Amino acid sequence: MKKNQEKIGEPGYLNKNCWSVKTLNYSPAKRCQYCNLKFHHCLFFQHLIVSSLLVFFLFTLSFLIEGKISQLVAISIFTLVIVYGYFFNKSTEKIIKANFVQRKTNEALRELTETLEERVKQRTKELKEAYEELKKGDKAKSEFVSIASHQLRTPLSAIKWILHMFLDNDLGEITLEQRDLLEKAYKSNERMIALVRDLLNVARIEEGRYLYKPTLTEIENIVEEAISLSMQEVKRKKIKLEFQKPKKRMPRAKIDVEKIKLVVQNLLDNAINYTLPGGRVTISLKYAKKEIEFKIQDTGIGIPKDQQYRIFTKFFRGANVMKIETEGSGLGLFIVKNIIKAHNGKIGFESEENKGSTFWFTLPIG
Repeated sequence: MKKNQEKIGEPGYLNKNCWSVKTLNYSPAKRCQYCNLKFHHCLFFQHLIVSSLLVFFLFTLSFLIEGKISQLVAISIFTLVIVYGYFFNKSTEKIIKANFVQRKTNEALRELTETLEERVKQRTKELKEAYEELKKGDKAKSEFVSIASHQLRTPLSAIKWILHMFLDNDLGEITLEQRDLLEKAYKSNERMIALVRDLLNVARIEEGRYLYKPTLTEIENIVEEAISLSMQEVKRKKIKLEFQKPKKRMPRAKIDVEKIKLVVQNLLDNAINYTLPGGRVTISLKYAKKEIEFKIQDTGIGIPKDQQYRIFTKFFRGANVMKIETEGSGLGLFIVKNIIKAHNGKIGFESEENKGSTFWFTLPIG
């Protein structure tokens, strides 16, 4: 907006760029207050030129023609000037008002852009400050979980050691009733140790210091070891477990062995725990496109469709899962996903309630 103009629409506004104001010192009609056309485009000026030409033509004919004909021509031209002026006035009023609305809109948009930019900067600053506060709170929470977990791990390990001594009769013979109670206490203690371990793993993930021992390893050996550790539970539930080994020897991947063991064991435990007796669990390994793919499929209870989007979040457990397996922290798949992500791999699943689930992950070679 030019400095010598008042703001459009304000009281006392006058377009000081109007040629008639600047040149003729003429106060234009109301409609001309909103006009910002150039000199040769000025509608008011065009009206004056056309009217002047008609009047000039009228007087010229008056001198050249005598009698009634000249009077008739003069009256006709005069009437034409009046009619022309009337319709011109109506049409230019609409055109100039439309021009004013457009300029008013452009001015509003310009002001909005200026204020919006400032508001965006202010809002961005506020969001940044809020994010920093959130990060501080999240860091404090992670530190608390880490400290608390470390403090819990020592007494839990001591309790496990003492219970183990009783169960091994190192402190004397115990009765069958005492053994039953001690075994229940031992299992409960093991669950607490597993929970503390998961909490520590989550804290390390959030602190970005979870992977620390990458080595070239054959994935097949890790899978076979996990299957061996789970065979007792497989037999107890009478589940059919099949491992479809790759036909050719697979290349080694650079991985954190302990963490990938945790991933495979977690996925296998879930498949076994949530598959009813007499069901089937199938594991497969294959190599394609410079990636190793691990897949585990079960015929278990599946995951409700409306809850699947939360499957890799912290502390999530499906509603149908808790009916048959009350134990569990809901941290396993969160940890699994972050381990695979840290290896630059991918993870996913497909599931249908009461029909089973298929989980898979890929790891890049090299």
